[in-house]
Amino acid sequence: MIQKIFIVIFSFLLLSDSYAQELSDKEFLDVYLDCNFCNMSDIRNNISYINYVREAALSDVHVLATRISSGANGYKYAFRFIGRKDFAETELVRSFSETPDMILAERQKEIRNVLELGLTNFWAQTKMADRLTIKVSEDKKAEKAGSLMKRDPWHNWIFSIRSGISADFEAARKESRLWGRVSADRVTETWRIRNVFYARGDYQVIVSDEEEIRSNVYQKSASTTVVRSINDHWSSGIFLSASQSTFDNLDLSTQVAPAFEYSIFPYSEVQERELTVAYRVSHRFRDYTEETIYDELSEHLFGQSLVMSARFTQQWGNLYAQLEGSHYFHDIRQNRVEFESWLNVRIVKGLSISLGNNLEFIHDQRSLPKRDISLEELLLAQRQAATSFRMSGQMGINYTFGSIYNNVVNTRL
Repeated sequence: MIQKIFIVIFSFLLLSDSYAQELSDKEFLDVYLDCNFCNMSDIRNNISYINYVREAALSDVHVLATRISSGANGYKYAFRFIGRKDFAETELVRSFSETPDMILAERQKEIRNVLELGLTNFWAQTKMADRLTIKVSEDKKAEKAGSLMKRDPWHNWIFSIRSGISADFEAARKESRLWGRVSADRVTETWRIRNVFYARGDYQVIVSDEEEIRSNVYQKSASTTVVRSINDHWSSGIFLSASQSTFDNLDLSTQVAPAFEYSIFPYSEVQERELTVAYRVSHRFRDYTEETIYDELSEHLFGQSLVMSARFTQQWGNLYAQLEGSHYFHDIRQNRVEFESWLNVRIVKGLSISLGNNLEFIHDQRSLPKRDISLEELLLAQRQAATSFRMSGQMGINYTFGSIYNNVVNTRL
């Protein structure tokens, strides 16, 4: 409530200052809402007194919306209001966080509230200023909820249980999958603790010439991550894991890996830009189902890895890229380099392009079974095959032209 009062006071000051200057000739704002998680139909229906345009370059206000995972199995949302044209000197950021019990309708209402509050500063500089009214409500329920959260009996721990089953049947083929996931997370300003248990089974039956071919592939894993914030740029952590996989020829694989991370930009700016470097050393114990190409049934492995990550969400688009290199200490030739990226850029008015790729150079497949993999195992993805690389890529282009306005909602057939 206090925050709303400050916004009201600021809006009145801005409004009175705008009368000392010449008001913009605009009556309705042209707004470009750059939000890939917003329900646009809901927003257009409830905030109908602005013009929604389809391109940032055509707007008076560019609203850049981002979200990052929070400690309560939800998200922290940030809306950056960037003035353009006559409003180029006005810019502000509004944000809110999901509560653990927030339903979809409540989240949509909160998004609408943030949009209206943020746009008030721009409306006050238009002819609409004479039609603005300010109302401050006393929300006792919200105050009570905030008081209860201070006495959180769960101490920020969030638990989640998920499971699912899928099936696909044809005359000559039957497929089914069963999976389950249990997690226990705790996120504070200082600590981030994540515990995950995951299990999955894939089952196939193929009928060929009255012969049945069956395939059962299992995977189980448990992991714990403990990360501590040191300051605005440094953090440290440790990763613990145990897994079993018929596909990877592993009866048991365990890992202990301490790590450090340095962030070029302060962590507080993560919603708009992120550039980090992380270093990790690890010890792995592996117990194999079958003898490997290195004549091993079990072994201890020591290694290290370096990960560089970049993530930017800006007016021009968004970028994500990650480069990781790793190797075993006993033989540097047994290494792996992975690079993945995604880029979406607005080129000119109405034209945008997207590029994505994933590239791996693989020289550390120590778990491959010594015997030859049968064609049946390869086709049914029962066993991992030897390879020196994996590569995938995608490209997309989008061009939109015509009317700049996008206000109408029509859900008819």
